[in-house]
Amino acid sequence: MGDSLIKPRQDTAQSAEAALHWMIALEDKPDDAEVATAFEAWLASSDDHVKAWAEARHVWKVLGAAHEAREMAGRRDHMRRSSSKTPMARGTRRRGYFTASILAVATICVAAVFLQDIRIWLQADYSTGVAQTREIRLEDGSTVHLGADSAIEVAFDQASRNIRLLTGEAYFEVEPDAARPFRVDAGDVDTTVLGTAFDVRMMAEGTAIAVNRGRVAVASSTAAEVSGAPLEAGDWVRVSHAGKVERGRDVPDLAGGWRSGMLVVKDRSVGEVAEALGRYYRGRIVLADAAIAGQRVTGVYNLNEPIGALTAVAAAHGAYVHQISPWLAVVSSW
Repeated sequence: MGDSLIKPRQDTAQSAEAALHWMIALEDKPDDAEVATAFEAWLASSDDHVKAWAEARHVWKVLGAAHEAREMAGRRDHMRRSSSKTPMARGTRRRGYFTASILAVATICVAAVFLQDIRIWLQADYSTGVAQTREIRLEDGSTVHLGADSAIEVAFDQASRNIRLLTGEAYFEVEPDAARPFRVDAGDVDTTVLGTAFDVRMMAEGTAIAVNRGRVAVASSTAAEVSGAPLEAGDWVRVSHAGKVERGRDVPDLAGGWRSGMLVVKDRSVGEVAEALGRYYRGRIVLADAAIAGQRVTGVYNLNEPIGALTAVAAAHGAYVHQISPWLAVVSSW
């Protein structure tokens, strides 16, 4: 059991989503000693966790669910003893309280990242919404295919062409101009090209670059070893926020393959795939188990049906997708 989360943009949002996970876990298995022990360990590991749990409990109480999740076992026993009198009313009320609580914590998660989203979109020259892609023709003749829930900032002058990927993913088809280098800044990673087509994706764990054609030079402030030989068609590199570098080679056309509406993945983690699908889901995806998030998957998934794709990914590892509402989906092993 763990608290691995999808699309974390702030520590506050991560803690709020983890609190949501523990509410679900404690509700689902109120008598499970292992779950209770894991929850106590999570709660004691960070002051942020204590704060997030306290906020979740507060919202729960405001909504009328006066007891915290750790007391649910006792309340369930009481309900069982009273079930012969009003089983339907009590069960309905209890489920209503829990559903309201889950939706409230989901609201906390949204609020935690709302200001961050506003800052990103205020900086952006071009952006897309959830499940929306966009083709942009730049003043130099280059083309940007902007992925879903993504944003870029453009700064061109007579000596340089600079793009900053603020969030999400973009595929670039660059017009050659030796006098004006074309650079893409994505977090800690800078990509420089003269004329090529390549994909850049920002993830929770770092940045990924894949080349369709031409050559690109990659540099990183956190991973000096990435500044080696330029990437050529079919090459890809991933640089984590901690500076870990992973390299490989695939069919060149896989770079930017999402433009066709299909997500093609090869030996990637469930967590990474769920994060990519999250940009096409009008809600929030939470992975409730770290073990599931780390499992590897290979396949082709329809981006127009993110929950169906997520269900297929989860099922491959014996996990389940719980769609709490149209705006919240939880992946877990229970």
